[in-house]
Amino acid sequence: MHVDGKVCTDAEDAPNLSDESDLHHGRRIGGSVLISLADSLQESPVRRHLLFGAAAGVSILLLGYHFGAFDQSIHIPFLKKFADPGLYPGNEDFFKLRFQHYSYFWFLFLPLQRAGLLEPSIFVAHVLATYLTFWAVWTLSMTLFRDPLAGLISVFSFIVPHFGFSGFPTLEWSLLNRTAALPFLLWTINLFLLRRYATAFVLLGLLANIHILSAAYAASLFLLDLVRQHHADALRRAFYGVLILVAGAAPVLLWRFTSPFSGAATSPEWFPIISQGMFFHLFHLIAPYPHVLLISASGAGALGLFMISIRRGLSVHDGTARVFIAGTLIIIATQLVVTHTRPLTILIQSQIMRVGLIALILGYLYFSGHLAARHRAGELAGWDFACPLLGAAVNVTPVAALGIWTIQRFIRAARWRRGLGFVSVAGSFVLTLSALSHYRAWIPGVYLEGRATPWRDAQVWARDHTPRDAVFITPLHLWWLHESDWRVFSERSQVVSLSDLLEIALVPDYVEEWKRRFDSLAPGALARFRGDYLENLRLTKAAYESLSDGRLAEIAGRYGVSYVVVEKPQIRTWPVVYENQRFVIYRIDRSNLSD
Repeated sequence: MHVDGKVCTDAEDAPNLSDESDLHHGRRIGGSVLISLADSLQESPVRRHLLFGAAAGVSILLLGYHFGAFDQSIHIPFLKKFADPGLYPGNEDFFKLRFQHYSYFWFLFLPLQRAGLLEPSIFVAHVLATYLTFWAVWTLSMTLFRDPLAGLISVFSFIVPHFGFSGFPTLEWSLLNRTAALPFLLWTINLFLLRRYATAFVLLGLLANIHILSAAYAASLFLLDLVRQHHADALRRAFYGVLILVAGAAPVLLWRFTSPFSGAATSPEWFPIISQGMFFHLFHLIAPYPHVLLISASGAGALGLFMISIRRGLSVHDGTARVFIAGTLIIIATQLVVTHTRPLTILIQSQIMRVGLIALILGYLYFSGHLAARHRAGELAGWDFACPLLGAAVNVTPVAALGIWTIQRFIRAARWRRGLGFVSVAGSFVLTLSALSHYRAWIPGVYLEGRATPWRDAQVWARDHTPRDAVFITPLHLWWLHESDWRVFSERSQVVSLSDLLEIALVPDYVEEWKRRFDSLAPGALARFRGDYLENLRLTKAAYESLSDGRLAEIAGRYGVSYVVVEKPQIRTWPVVYENQRFVIYRIDRSNLSD
């Protein structure tokens, strides 16, 4: 087979089709349907963009959309505070951290927040970002392989999100600056592969104003590839690339370097707290926790997909792709060395393990190119083609895709290969759903204003029936992937939350104050954190619920608290001002309480 003038052979990956009828059937079905569809997409921009829109719609419906959840639990209150500085007066120290969140992305929504259009506008932006991501995936696949079938398989493979090193998925269930940046990150990689270096660095510099970490990862890989070329012209391009990047990123860099240096005198407790409290998976590859092992195995699985695919010689850009993968491994290794020797604040803040997302995307793109090349060559057809394709597409972890490919590769008997392939696809899908259920990581549905849960209802009541300067004690553990923090919908201050670690991991300044507050409301919990986040939630809940009325009253007096939120079946002795099926809000009168 010829790809970009190269002759590609694959003696090791000999055809798995067992007889001529399979080959004929595969060519008839694959050739007349998938290949024809892919070729028609290449010929028609309208059809392509309909494909991208359909893929985005299906992905959002499958994955779900949740306003105010996950990382938005920090971003939305910060945005509201920027729009109305009078909000959240009860914990100004925490909200000062918003000035060290170096991204202009959320400022784009300030007029919409003031106009009362925040929720629908963020949803529209999320849909647009998802659509652009599929467009960028197709574009990058076409640059790599020049095969519309590879582009079609790539788009199909990314409908279900996947995760690798760091645990961050390729697509997410709410809009964030990193998800908005992703399609532009892929386009900068595409421009770099096309040797349009100046344009790539211009776009990368502008991207830094939206998500500086994504720009930093890509810039590191670009510079590594230019240096690898070992000639004066490439080094000159690298030098000018840095200048262009800095010029484009000037607004965010000016903001960064005119702000106080965050973490210049970081507490020695900062890194253990963020690592063991929430982000153990970002700093360790091996741990006695299933989620850490699964994340590490998924990262290795993505590398495996890349390695088995690139052997075929699929693209004239294979050399650069190898450099990018090597660069991600160097960066990840640096993270591990720093973590286990001397944690450096700037590297820990950067959470450089996130660069694994680029390796994950390249792994799936190359595997899609691999499947397309073998299908066009008649080496894979029928179920032998559908099995690895489905294995890659319907499972969130590349470990499953790699395992299913292994079955297809090494089992020669057609009956056993097909049977085990079917069992593997179905079994891995069931295991995926079980794991997602265990970690409460999948709640489909489109919730433009957040899910209507008792927790959200309690927040809305607080927003509508309490003074703007009211301060609340709330259950500290109530935040997760699809659950908001108290501040999001209540627009009221709370004393402390476990979710504050999302921001403290990036801005260490608040860690000592956070620890004082957290230890007062969850006594003994922090000392027992060992890196298992779900266990941390249980420990925090139990510690909070162990407090007596008198102790809560003492803490309330210290922080100017007027209301206490309690999860049933707990009962307190104060006047009830609100109650639903799960929560009770008490008005606390500190002057008349005794333990």
